[in-house]
Amino acid sequence: MSSWRDSLTSIPGTVAQLINESASNLLHVSSSLGSTVGLGGSGSTGSGSEGGGSEESGPQSAEYRALPIPASLVREQWRLIFTSDANIQDLQAAIAHCRDLVLLSEELSEERRWLVRHLVDLRYSLQELEEAQEQHSLSSDMVVMNAIRAVVGHHFVPHHPHHGKRNRLQAAAKRNYCDHCTTIIWSVVQNSYVCSDCGFLVHQKCIDGVKRVCAHVLVSERQHPISEICPEIGLASQGYKCAECGTMLNIKNTWVEPRLCDYSGLYYCPRCNWNDSNFIPARIIHNWDFSPRRVSRTALQEIRLFLNKPLIRLEEDNPKLFVFVEKLCAVKKLRQNLVHMRHYLAACKIASELKLVDQQLGVRRHLAQSNEFYSLNDLSQVESGALTDFLQCVFKAFNDHIRSCPMCLAQAYICEICSNNEVIFPFDDGCIKCDQCNSIFHRVCHTRKNMICPKCIRIQERRLQLDRMKSTEDDDDGVATDDDVTPAK
Repeated sequence: MSSWRDSLTSIPGTVAQLINESASNLLHVSSSLGSTVGLGGSGSTGSGSEGGGSEESGPQSAEYRALPIPASLVREQWRLIFTSDANIQDLQAAIAHCRDLVLLSEELSEERRWLVRHLVDLRYSLQELEEAQEQHSLSSDMVVMNAIRAVVGHHFVPHHPHHGKRNRLQAAAKRNYCDHCTTIIWSVVQNSYVCSDCGFLVHQKCIDGVKRVCAHVLVSERQHPISEICPEIGLASQGYKCAECGTMLNIKNTWVEPRLCDYSGLYYCPRCNWNDSNFIPARIIHNWDFSPRRVSRTALQEIRLFLNKPLIRLEEDNPKLFVFVEKLCAVKKLRQNLVHMRHYLAACKIASELKLVDQQLGVRRHLAQSNEFYSLNDLSQVESGALTDFLQCVFKAFNDHIRSCPMCLAQAYICEICSNNEVIFPFDDGCIKCDQCNSIFHRVCHTRKNMICPKCIRIQERRLQLDRMKSTEDDDDGVATDDDVTPAK
């Protein structure tokens, strides 16, 4: 009986010893694996027994993953890509050499594109190393969480979802998922990073495995949204692989569902395409279709980056939309009036002191600079009617100032056809502007004169009179020179 009791009491100690041995073996294996992986596939960095193998010690090595290097730059690889033991002098020399190669490469070439990306990542790695040396006196956890990680164009910074007392309950109720492994990020016990450019959210342990190029890099290179509607190329052209991570999309071993992205026309695996829904820019431009379609994660991030950028020339891409969509015609007319108003406000000292344009438009100054460019957010608000209401409020504020300001009233016009004392402006509904001399007339008066501008007629007659005077002066000079010349004897 006593031996049975002794065996029961020894169970907790045996279990604890077994757990400690397993944990030590696992840490030893993970540290040896992490130390043998070089930066950008450039070799080993040392034995794994020298450093710790915990999750928090991973970012301390300041590892850098480069994009696939072009074949023409392989001979320069030893001067551009370094391992984790690189110092500040090595990175500064690599930055200088990479800058020289950028200047020597051809424009719009794959080599220059790779070099520019690599130069940005090298500078972020240098900044990370300098910050780590400055904060060497702090604890290792602070160095890890304050570092900027540059991976495949991403610039990862620490993610703090519970920052702020007011939004703490909302942040705790919201679930965040890792964009790499698609699992939940438990912010209470797990550190996470987010890309400051595209919003890519990832576990701290998953940073080194990220393969998706930053959407901000793609947007800066493409400069415009894809203008074709779902340019699908087929699974065979993709080699039956995911367009992002390269996972096989076939039924040989296990079935992986291929998911089509309606924005790029490429097929992705379920880890890279979460069946997110969003409107497609090409369908809006060509068909005025705002129905949500399924897109991949990288396409969703790219569309969000394009959302507030006025890059779409809608009247050039599809001018027939202004014939069939009445809301667009109303917005176009309002924007034309705001363009005329902006010239008055730019010359008005009182409006400049009040900062009237900044107060009313804010970051959407493109709405009053021209009526050509639209952003995706503008087009969606045209469909909902929010943009029309916004422009009408801006128009009312500008109109009230111009009609009450003495400096703006001094630049008003009077219709010289009817000789009415009423002041008129180019943004009035019953007025029309001459394209040649910029004079303003009542539309009814201008129509009564068969759309002939009297000021343009006067300018033309004055030019003809000056031409006649020049011709007569030239003739008189020619006669005088002939009389002065004497015949030679």
